[in-house]
Amino acid sequence: MFVTVETLPEFPGGDDALKAYIKRRQRYPAEAARAGISGRVYVSFVITETGQIQNVQVLKGLGYGCDEEAIRLVREMPRWKPGTQSNRIVQVKYNLPFTFGPGN
Repeated sequence: MFVTVETLPEFPGGDDALKAYIKRRQRYPAEAARAGISGRVYVSFVITETGQIQNVQVLKGLGYGCDEEAIRLVREMPRWKPGTQSNRIVQVKYNLPFTFGPGN
């Protein structure tokens, strides 16, 4: 498995599509809203050679339902275009931040 590759994995449609996907589907958990929690959850996952997402885990969480919401968003993502190294399709570990707060 690689962390740095020649060609990074890509969400279908690119970075703008990934941002739109998150914006459209992300929900601010009621528990976090009641507690006034805001900040970022960092999630790590593996994109396989077939573009599937595996091994989703929180690297740095906020609690109050935000960690679970970030994991849900990643697990429901469509297949990605896999990354390549030396013209071979390889597994890549990918990190992604999710911002939570009243305006998100």
